[in-house]
Amino acid sequence: MSQDERIKREDFKLDEKDYKDLLIYLPEGVGITDLDENLVFVNDEFASMLGYEYQELLTLSMYDLIPEREKPLLTRESAKQAVGVSFGYNMNMVRKDGGEITVKVSGVPRRDDEDNVIGTMAVIIDITAEQEKELELQKLSRAIEASPTSVVITDLDGTIEYVNPKFAELTGYTSEEALGKNPRILKSDRTPSETYDDLWRALVAGNVWHGRFVNRKKNGELYWEEAAISPVFDSDGKATHYVAVKEDITRNVIAEEKLHLSNKDLELYTSFLQHDLRNDLHVLMSHAEAALMMMKEDSRASEYISIVQAASERMVSSLDIFGRPAEIDEVDIVGILEKCKFQAEKTHSNLTVKIDVNTAETEVMSARLIPMVFDNLMRNSAEYAKKDVTIKIELTSEGDFVFITLSDDGPGVSKEIESKLFEKGASTSGGGFGLYLTKKVVEAYGGKIEYLPDKKRSGATFRIQLPIKPS
Repeated sequence: MSQDERIKREDFKLDEKDYKDLLIYLPEGVGITDLDENLVFVNDEFASMLGYEYQELLTLSMYDLIPEREKPLLTRESAKQAVGVSFGYNMNMVRKDGGEITVKVSGVPRRDDEDNVIGTMAVIIDITAEQEKELELQKLSRAIEASPTSVVITDLDGTIEYVNPKFAELTGYTSEEALGKNPRILKSDRTPSETYDDLWRALVAGNVWHGRFVNRKKNGELYWEEAAISPVFDSDGKATHYVAVKEDITRNVIAEEKLHLSNKDLELYTSFLQHDLRNDLHVLMSHAEAALMMMKEDSRASEYISIVQAASERMVSSLDIFGRPAEIDEVDIVGILEKCKFQAEKTHSNLTVKIDVNTAETEVMSARLIPMVFDNLMRNSAEYAKKDVTIKIELTSEGDFVFITLSDDGPGVSKEIESKLFEKGASTSGGGFGLYLTKKVVEAYGGKIEYLPDKKRSGATFRIQLPIKPS
């Protein structure tokens, strides 16, 4: 058929049945109103959209189907339509069950044979799902824009299509400078090539990659990033983009390096300490033992030499605690207490220690420095007593914790320092760091230590709580 043979649109004719079929069976909602917005025709799709039978809608107006807040909008649009203006707008409508939907209304004025406007003819489309999806995308977009982590989106060739403000803040590259570039603009010579090989293997396989980069800012400064990079798939499961979420961990890395160097220094210091002090202490202990052999057992000098020998042995024991890894038996509180009791009674002739175990749960999660805690508490009891003193130690457990209660019958703690007992520079004698360090050690192992004042009896009572080793 030639162009001339085709029927012009203006000459094309439809009979009444064609119009009716179009309006009734159109898969979009159709509504026809008079000038007062009373519905005079609706199709089944429009009725179904609102949860009505179509006959019910023919008794209502458009004002009956919208929330109060939308009525000014409808009034404005009706005024335009009354003067022959075509229209298109979005608004909320109320379903029969009370729920709201968002619709797109598009239409034209309806005219009589004399071309007077007598109402409207409109197509109504439910766009609730699309609008909700758009709102979700807007929220996601705002979240990415405000994210404290860098977000970079590239195509499959690695060309940058989007960066968020944090990227610009961190790298010094504006979004305009980054778009169209490859992330290689950040590359430094500090990230191993194997890292990039692993990255691309994971992405090509459709997997998420996690790793660390050492990158370079626009000003040349190095920084460290922890990154998660993943493919983005379309509805057919085909990868279309890559998205990278990256966190600046420079401060953490620097702190880790400083800690590593400090640990090395501490290891060297400990080694020197172990070597020099241990040698000197062994000399002291051997000479003390020789001196004891040369004097009478019941002499006052013999007693003093024995105390020197015991104190030296305690110092060697402390060096052992710092100088070797924790052994399995070092988590058993009973064993630790027995060793501390033996050492304390040997060092302090006025001290007696009694241990009462009332629990089967005696192993804690970790206790490498715990002997220092017990040693400090026992030494305090012995040194601040003017006569013989007895420490009673009771072990109990409750839930996930073992409790060690140490009570002595000595002079106790003075009222003036009771409230600041565990503060730096305070102790049972009014000065020192013993109880402050004791508290720090216990807390480092996830425990707690507290002083329990008792007006009914003399002496001092401390209770230590330590987490039990999981079975």
